[in-house]
Amino acid sequence: MRYDFVLIGAGVSGMSASLILARHGYRVALVEAFPKLAPTLRGFKREGVFFDTGLHYLGSYGKQEILDTYFKYLGIDDLERVPYDTNGFDHMRFADANRRFDLPVGYERLQAYLSACFPNETQGIASYLEAVREDFASSPFLNLEHSFSMESMMSMADDRTLADVMHSLTSDPLLTAILSMHALLYGVSPNETPFTNHAKVVGSYYQSVHGIRGGGISLVRSFENALKKAGVELICGNGAEEILLTPRGDIRAVRLRRGDILETSGVICTTHPKVLLDLVPSEVFRPVYRRRLHNLEETVSACMLFGIADRPVDCLENRNMFVCNEADIHAFFHPNRQPEQGPFYIASSAHASSTDARGIVVIAPGQMKDFAHWQDSHTGTRPQAYKDCKKQCMDIMWEKLLSGCPELSGVRIVEGATPLTLRDYTHSPTGSLYGTRHSVHQFNPVPATRLPGLFLAGQSIVAPGILGATVSAFLTCGFIIGHNILRKELLACA
Repeated sequence: MRYDFVLIGAGVSGMSASLILARHGYRVALVEAFPKLAPTLRGFKREGVFFDTGLHYLGSYGKQEILDTYFKYLGIDDLERVPYDTNGFDHMRFADANRRFDLPVGYERLQAYLSACFPNETQGIASYLEAVREDFASSPFLNLEHSFSMESMMSMADDRTLADVMHSLTSDPLLTAILSMHALLYGVSPNETPFTNHAKVVGSYYQSVHGIRGGGISLVRSFENALKKAGVELICGNGAEEILLTPRGDIRAVRLRRGDILETSGVICTTHPKVLLDLVPSEVFRPVYRRRLHNLEETVSACMLFGIADRPVDCLENRNMFVCNEADIHAFFHPNRQPEQGPFYIASSAHASSTDARGIVVIAPGQMKDFAHWQDSHTGTRPQAYKDCKKQCMDIMWEKLLSGCPELSGVRIVEGATPLTLRDYTHSPTGSLYGTRHSVHQFNPVPATRLPGLFLAGQSIVAPGILGATVSAFLTCGFIIGHNILRKELLACA
């Protein structure tokens, strides 16, 4: 059977791009190596308790906000959104300063709260929030009043780092840490993060913060329903092995691992960019481009704990937590940072009913080199020595976390993950949480490649997170359909 497009990778970008193309009459096949769609986003269960692994909260998902508009366009319209605590969607605590902060939703409320906490820094706080608001509103993919195109995205490139901006506004290390903390949600140090990238991520949370009833699996099921209604062919458990070319060098098909041949002249690859190098003949791309993809630097990896709370944990109800030993945000990204040093990012399946047990997820820095001895093994088949090392790591992490967050003492740890686990589920060579870095020192690949009909999408192309991955799908599909055709259709959904 012949398809107009084969989409490789069924994460948010792959599913979204499939729906966009199907809506425009293209015959689409969506290919995923795992047995089910969106393996990271869908989470898992232990002892009957659900753990969210890829969705902890959504920014700009209020009614008629940009993510709401994107979801309406895609046919993702059967979700029940759950507002996070407007008085503190994120709780931050710093052991060295013995200080705790609850960040409220909304620019004005956040400015008033932080100004009360730091009365000598009111001007810097106001300037920071205004800069975030302006940068967020300037993006054509976040503000539909602007026409959007690849050129408009490139024109917004910013060589100011988050650290540069913070240094110009305040000398208070604690305030700097609070306003830079969300760098942990895209995995790049403030010293390397373009301020505009930071603004586009954090600005969505300053606007509104929601969860979804049922968590990530509810979002995956909604995508599955929309994909089936759109007539997208879903092929799971049989990943792409090779993109086949004609003698002239044009795309003719995608060969899957089990030998199936999907005839097509168009491919969108939403996996990690380095995976592309194994899918096409070496002569397709110039050596300089191949080296560029091969040498892309990764975002941070992690070690994770998964625990069960038999009853709601007050400090995690409709909010997430950052527990830090110190306020030095730059130290959080040191290459030798150990998991027990934190910071710890903690989330709960707080969208369940008030009586349900909670799945608690703890994320801390993790280094692939600490588990490199077992890098040739795979999830489910690792040796006992790895399991012993993993357990020791988990025990030390948990003990250290409890010293800073004793409210979690009633939680039972039932599972853990290391950078090797993340590598196996995300297909990222180093187990990076968010794909390749978006930094001032690195030029990430753009959607269009030199091979006609071959495009890239995903969080490594635009930005991480649900919103970033969704934007990436619209950006890439704009090269096929027309960026401003999509914009007009989105405006009709707003």
